[in-house]
Amino acid sequence: MTIDLGKALLRKEEHDSARATEFEFTEMVRALKALAAELGLHPVPMLAVLAERGLPAALAHLGEGAGLLETEIDSRYLRARAHARARLIAERGDPGPVRLG
Repeated sequence: MTIDLGKALLRKEEHDSARATEFEFTEMVRALKALAAELGLHPVPMLAVLAERGLPAALAHLGEGAGLLETEIDSRYLRARAHARARLIAERGDPGPVRLG
């Protein structure tokens, strides 16, 4: 029995990529939900905007709902995202690729 190293490395790369993408998405959604809660807004309408039009539109939606300028909502989002990332790393570990050997 032989091991196809090329296929094994490709599978590892695909796994690492999927893991990083899922981590990043979870981080973004947690940050947006935390920001909505901080602003006293319900997260469901903002999540619908996120799904339909993307992150910039979701942030604009939150900013409009809270009466904040774009720069202020952006800085609050970055802060919330940093906190969400720290919590996720504490829960799941570092999202970086798993090293062989």
